[in-house]
Amino acid sequence: MLAKPRYPLAVVTALVAVAAATAQNINPDISVIGDIRAATTDDAQDPKEGELQLDLKGLEVALQGYLNPFARADVYVGYHENTFEVEEAYVTILRGLPGGLQLRAGKYRLDFGKLNLLHPHAYSFLDTPLLHQAYLGEEGLTDIGINLNWQLALGSAALTLSGNVLKGDFAKPHEHGDGEHSHLLALLPSEEEAPVETETGYSERLSLFLPTGTYAGVEVGANALQGTLDALTGREVRLLGADVKYRWAPNRYRSLTLQGEWIRSQRDVLHHHPDQALNLQGEEDHELERLTANGFYAFFDWRFAQRFNLGAIAERFDHPEEEGVTGRRAGLFAGFQVMEETTMVRLLLRRTDGSEQEKPVREAILQLVFSLGPHKAHWF
Repeated sequence: MLAKPRYPLAVVTALVAVAAATAQNINPDISVIGDIRAATTDDAQDPKEGELQLDLKGLEVALQGYLNPFARADVYVGYHENTFEVEEAYVTILRGLPGGLQLRAGKYRLDFGKLNLLHPHAYSFLDTPLLHQAYLGEEGLTDIGINLNWQLALGSAALTLSGNVLKGDFAKPHEHGDGEHSHLLALLPSEEEAPVETETGYSERLSLFLPTGTYAGVEVGANALQGTLDALTGREVRLLGADVKYRWAPNRYRSLTLQGEWIRSQRDVLHHHPDQALNLQGEEDHELERLTANGFYAFFDWRFAQRFNLGAIAERFDHPEEEGVTGRRAGLFAGFQVMEETTMVRLLLRRTDGSEQEKPVREAILQLVFSLGPHKAHWF
């Protein structure tokens, strides 16, 4: 007796596989990451000086997935200070373009340095460095734009060229919760609240990765950004930066990261309310002054065991619109991974000082980061 053909079974198996693959493409990975904190400070300007302060610092919802084998989409929605906001929403074409180019379009964090690409929950030192808050904005340098990225292999090394064409929203005042700040005016006085008109901006990055051993490598990068703070008054901004990152990781349980970044800011400062500049028609724009400021941060992060890490960070910057005003901050941090990568506890002891402060401010912050879904609260 001849055996019955198995073609129907093979067809059913193939259809199930196709359906599963289709479902995987249609349904994105959904993750929720929360940042819960307990803190105390000796800041005399804080009404809760010396008290224990509890806060849900932030909540992030991530939707990520491949649209097809050549492209993927990423959307991040953040909850801060009682409001939701689309932090990022972009599509990336990873392959298929001529010359090995990669393209990204939408709202995204710019590749200005290495740190700006990361969300703060990934920092071992908890908060965005003062340098980035002053020059790039409290929540990082983000804009709607188009990015082209090209990588060239140089033996075991790799050279990466990247360029962005930007809408210019990084310079606009940004409503956020009960307060308002601008991505490039985060530490400036509130007199900048008048409406502004921005123009297209541009940024560029060149980086070189060099392996320094079987388990280590170093990357050096150079960055530039050009933009308009306000087309009505002719105010412009120029940023130059350099960064270096060394990482040694012999296995998944041990690693050492050394990283630093320097940024130089040149921006036009208007010494009176912007609306008054509109009455200067036909006159020389002698009210504008271009100020130059510099700043840097540097840190090390040592993961010495499967679930433990410790490190230190130092920061210094010149105020971008106030000559002679400087800020300094230094901190020690430690982390403990409670269970895999889904829950992490971090402790930060920090001291902040500056030319405008009567005395240093000390803080102790305990952070609990939890992750629900595939986008983990990973090690830095």
